[in-house]
Amino acid sequence: MDIGGSYGTLGGPSINIRSLSKDHIDFILSDTDLSVANALRRVMIAEVPTVAIDMVEIETNTTVLADEFIAHRLGMVPIDSRDVEKLRYTRDCTCSQYCPECSVELTMHVKCTDDRTKTVTSRDLISSNPTFAPVLQDKNDAGVMLVKLRKGHELKLKCIAKKGVAKEHAKWSPVSGVAFEYDPHNKLRHTQYWFEEDESEW
Repeated sequence: MDIGGSYGTLGGPSINIRSLSKDHIDFILSDTDLSVANALRRVMIAEVPTVAIDMVEIETNTTVLADEFIAHRLGMVPIDSRDVEKLRYTRDCTCSQYCPECSVELTMHVKCTDDRTKTVTSRDLISSNPTFAPVLQDKNDAGVMLVKLRKGHELKLKCIAKKGVAKEHAKWSPVSGVAFEYDPHNKLRHTQYWFEEDESEW
C-alpha cells in the first residue's frame, strides 16, 4: 500500500492515506456518508480483537503497591496481537478455564537486591508464546513501567492473556485514540468563525 494513494471501488468510498507509521495512521475517507466514517471509527475502537492480560495470579508481592493495583496495570499493558486470529475466544474453546489454544501465559519474577531503586517494566514479563509478547517500539524501549522496588522487595506472578474486544473491556482496545473531522479545512463553509471586531484581521 503506497502512501498517498487512493483505494476504493468505482462509485464507492475511497481512502487516501496521508501518513502511515508503526503506531499512527492519517487518512482521508471520501465519497461516503458521515455515518460510515463514524461507524468505522467505532469499529476500530471497540470491535477489533486483540490480546490482553485477563487474569493475574500473584504469588509474592512485597512492593508498596496492592495486588489489585498491579493487576490493573498489567491488564493495560499492550500485547502484540498481529496473530490474534490464531487464538480462540475463551467462550469458543473446549477447555475448562484456559489453555494454549485460547490463551497465553506470561510470568514475572523480580527481586531488588541493590541499594538502588529497581524499576519493573513490561520487559520483565516472559511470554510462553513469543508471538504474543508485550509491545516494544524497539530494542531501546524500556517498556511500560509497572512498579518500583526497593532493596528486599519482590514480585512474583503469573498472568493469563486472552483474546477479546473492547466492547467487553477497554484493555482490549487496539487504539489509544481515534478521531475524525468533517470538512477539516472548512471548504464547504459550514462553520462561521467568530471574530471580535473586524473579520479582515483573521
